[in-house]
Amino acid sequence: MNLVKKYSLLFNFLQRAIDILILLAVTWGLNRYYMPSDLYRMLAIYGCLILPVVFHFANIYKSWRSTRPSQQIQRLFFAWLLVILLFNALVLVLCTPEQFKSLWPLALLKSNDFLIWALCVFLGLSLFRITSKLFLTSFRSKGLNLRTAVIVGAGESGIVLARYLTENKWMGIRLTGFFDDHLPANHLIQLTPAHSTRVLGNIPECPEFTLSHAVDMIFIALPMRAEEKINTLIWKLGIKGVEVYLVPDLFAMGIQKTKIHQFGDLHLLDLNLFPTWKRVFDILFSSIVILATFPLWLVIVLLIKLEDGGPVFYRHTRIMENGKKFGCLKFRTMHVDADRKLKSMLAENPDMMKEWNQTYKLKNDPRITRIGKILRKTSMDELPQFVNALMGQMSVVGARPIVSEELDKYYKEMALTYCAMKPGITGPWQAGKRSDTQDYRERVEMDRNYVLNCSLWMDLKIIFMTAWRVLRPRGAY
Repeated sequence: MNLVKKYSLLFNFLQRAIDILILLAVTWGLNRYYMPSDLYRMLAIYGCLILPVVFHFANIYKSWRSTRPSQQIQRLFFAWLLVILLFNALVLVLCTPEQFKSLWPLALLKSNDFLIWALCVFLGLSLFRITSKLFLTSFRSKGLNLRTAVIVGAGESGIVLARYLTENKWMGIRLTGFFDDHLPANHLIQLTPAHSTRVLGNIPECPEFTLSHAVDMIFIALPMRAEEKINTLIWKLGIKGVEVYLVPDLFAMGIQKTKIHQFGDLHLLDLNLFPTWKRVFDILFSSIVILATFPLWLVIVLLIKLEDGGPVFYRHTRIMENGKKFGCLKFRTMHVDADRKLKSMLAENPDMMKEWNQTYKLKNDPRITRIGKILRKTSMDELPQFVNALMGQMSVVGARPIVSEELDKYYKEMALTYCAMKPGITGPWQAGKRSDTQDYRERVEMDRNYVLNCSLWMDLKIIFMTAWRVLRPRGAY
């Protein structure tokens, strides 16, 4: 029973009304105990005018069923920030010339009273949404406010989607079953150890079943070559009040994540997953690190030169975004003829050859210089990589920088996912287990998970973990 859908207009109106009531309640409360009356009236009037308009165009009142609370609050934050900016712009437009001189350019942003009001209203709006989400989650756990769905296509993409819907009950979507032409009706599909579902029939039977059983949503997870079947389902169900979602069979292409890119008037699947915010963060963070550690760079350069007089930097070819190659910079930690020595060492020592083939590292590498051991132990040899990040070849946080042989030998079907983002100076592997990880498949899985789930908060967490690892080094060699 989907009460929210049945009374969707009423619930939508109530959301808008409650937001305005929260704004007025916070404003009245602050006015009674803290805020001047003239500011109170301005906040109440302008706030009630601007908030509903901005929130409407920011899609704050759309259905958030399939969205995590953190994403909802994030969208709310940016919408409320826009409200504040427009509020202050309106104040500057309507004020007198004398007032304009004192308010320009920050307007009410210079007032502590206004900032406290803005924070309190945002907290009130956030609390309302978190409470609503918890209430609806509890409601759905009792079998209420659920939406039914079927999946067309029991391939890998369809099963991954079914498993996700089953494990994330907070979405309130109940999976009825699959339709597939390659499996018999009533065939049982095990999604998790505790959950399974069945095949309801072949694909041509899907439209009739969907309409006769009042199914709310249909997910089409068919290979891209099944164009005729996809078109038939869309035409038969898309105009009958059923929500139709197309799940591209990206697993067949070795892709697990894409984004929509507008190319003129066209909408294309963009396989480059590197977010815009990451580039801005990389430039700012790398610039700060380079400026803050520049005196240390001079000391390291001097020590390397004093030891053997060789080059200060070592450039090694690695794979970057889109599979291009770049010179990954490090402070040189090995003797000048290290590459030539490696070939003879591996040829003479089978155990060393086995270790190298497994990890592309040697735990007790005789080629490392005295200063090199200190630099590697403290990870200071990687400081020049912030120059790579400034140049756009690397990111501060990302998957491990690897060589072509590693990409071909270990990543295989994950290669396209790896090449969708820039490699990182640090990442989940470096911040977590570092060189202690012996199973290369675990490293590949760490990289894949990062590329598919990266966020600003994850990057900040990894940076803090890396800093802790540098202070308490373990597994670095």
